Amino acid sequence: MKDRIQLDHLSEVSGVSKRTLGYLFLRTYGITPMAFVKRERLRKACRLLQHADPSTTTVASIARECGFAHMGQFSLDYKRLLGESPSDTLHPHPQAARIPDRQ
Repeated sequence: MKDRIQLDHLSEVSGVSKRTLGYLFLRTYGITPMAFVKRERLRKACRLLQHADPSTTTVASIARECGFAHMGQFSLDYKRLLGESPSDTLHPHPQAARIPDRQ
């Protein structure tokens, strides 16, 4: 998935116009084709980070493998979609023990 995917290419391989492709994606998924591609790349990055060895893997290497060139934007998009930073996925923190409230 690290190759650059463009709307023209998606239109060509699907056999429909860019406009039709955009309409179909909006109707089916609620997002544009390119937003769909980005979302799937972010999900792939999440899976890779979850199963990576933090002692030998970096967030940047996973991001590049999934087709992201701008690390800051990758981190923002990742957190927006998945609710945590990529480094928190790679280096999970144990949940703090919750102390029940006394009434």
